[in-house]
Amino acid sequence: MISGKFGEIGELFFEIDLIAASEEIFTVDALLDTGFTTGYLAINIQDLEGLGWSVVELDRTMQTAEGEKFFDIYEGKILLDGIKYTIPVHVGAGIPEPLLGLQWLTNMRLVVDSLQGMLTLG
Repeated sequence: MISGKFGEIGELFFEIDLIAASEEIFTVDALLDTGFTTGYLAINIQDLEGLGWSVVELDRTMQTAEGEKFFDIYEGKILLDGIKYTIPVHVGAGIPEPLLGLQWLTNMRLVVDSLQGMLTLG
């Protein structure tokens, strides 16, 4: 189980490790995006540089809050709660911070208790 933190306006952030093809680890804060229902992780194209991940699919069309957008899908590796996962990663322009998608909730439990300041995923 990993602990998260609340953002200034109640956002839900979790620290995750992105694992580059070279096995170098980059620790980032990722926002749990409740509108990102079809994936595990989305990152900005600039964040992809240095990771060396392999492309799986180009120009996948997806509906976003800002309308229809195109994403490239990469095979990425992350470390979450001490477990290494190989997942499809949506990569596109204009993503302000790494986004965790709701697909994580198909096999992990999210506990949010704002009153106690407790946020966990595991």
